[in-house]
Amino acid sequence: MVVMRQSDLESFLAVARHGSFRAAARERGMTGSALSQTVRALEEELHVRLFNRTTRSVVPTEAGHLLVSRLTPALADIRACLEEVRSMGGTPSGQVRMNAPAPALDWLIAPHLPGFLETYPGISVEIIEDARNVDIVAEGYDLGIRLGLEMAQDMIALPLGPEQDYAVVASPAFLDGAGRPEVPEDLAGFDCIRHRFPSGTIFPWQFHKEGEDIAMVPSGRLTVNNARHAVAAAVAGIGLARVALPYAQDALVRGQLVRVLTDFSPRLPAWHLYYPSRRHMPPALRAFIDFFTQAARQSPDQM
Repeated sequence: MVVMRQSDLESFLAVARHGSFRAAARERGMTGSALSQTVRALEEELHVRLFNRTTRSVVPTEAGHLLVSRLTPALADIRACLEEVRSMGGTPSGQVRMNAPAPALDWLIAPHLPGFLETYPGISVEIIEDARNVDIVAEGYDLGIRLGLEMAQDMIALPLGPEQDYAVVASPAFLDGAGRPEVPEDLAGFDCIRHRFPSGTIFPWQFHKEGEDIAMVPSGRLTVNNARHAVAAAVAGIGLARVALPYAQDALVRGQLVRVLTDFSPRLPAWHLYYPSRRHMPPALRAFIDFFTQAARQSPDQM
C-alpha cells in the first residue's frame, strides 16, 4: 500500500505547475535539493518517472501528466474540506489566489480589497495581474476574472459589474493637427497607440457599423502594454488610443481628451468572476466570491 504525505504531493504539483524545481522550491519554502529529494522519493514509491529533466526544463512525463490531472482536483477538494472544518470554529480562514486582467483589478477588486481584508482577518489573498487566457486549475488559482465570452465552458461564472464600454480617445491638439476620424475605416490614416497582450498579440479595436461587427488591428508608432500608459500617451498628443472608459474618464472630464467614433463603439460583455465546480468550496473562497459580487451589485456604475 502506497502511503504519501499531502505536502509531498503538493510539492510535486508545484514543480509541474512552474516547470522548475527552483521556482517550486521558493513557493514551497524549501531548498531546491530538498524538493528534488521529495520528488525522487515519490518516483521511487510509485516505481515510475514523473518528470523529464534537462538543464533548461522540467517537463512531466505521461505518468506525471496523469498524476497532475488526477491530483489537482482531488487535493483541491481535500484543502477545501479541511478549511471548511477549520472554519467551523470561527470566521473563514485560508488563502485565495486569483488571476485577472488589469482593468478588472483596478475597477472591480482594488477599491473593495481593504474592506474585504478588514472583514476577514483570517483570509490572505494573492492577486496576479494577467491578461492571458490561463487554465486557472492547472496554474493553481482558485478563481479568475475575464470578459463574459473568454471562459472555459466547464467553469461556474458570475457577472461582476455591467457591460464594458471601450472608448477611442485623443487630445484636442492631436485632432486639430491630424483631423477627426468619422468612421472606423478612417483609422487607417491615423497614428494609433497600440496595446500588446502578454501573449504577444496586438489588441484589436472593435466596432459595430450598420449591423456588422468590425475588428481591426491599428497601426501606429507606439505600442504599450498598460492602459494607463496609453491614456498618458494620448493626452501627450501621440495618437489615438482605445481603452476601457474608466481609464480615460478623468482626462475626458478635464478636456485633456476627446472621445471619437462613439456611435460605432459596441458594448462588450461584462466582466465575470469564474471558478471550477467543486464538491467542497473552501469557506475563504466562498467569502471572497460573496463579498465581491455584492460589492459589484452595490456599485453598478464603476465600469
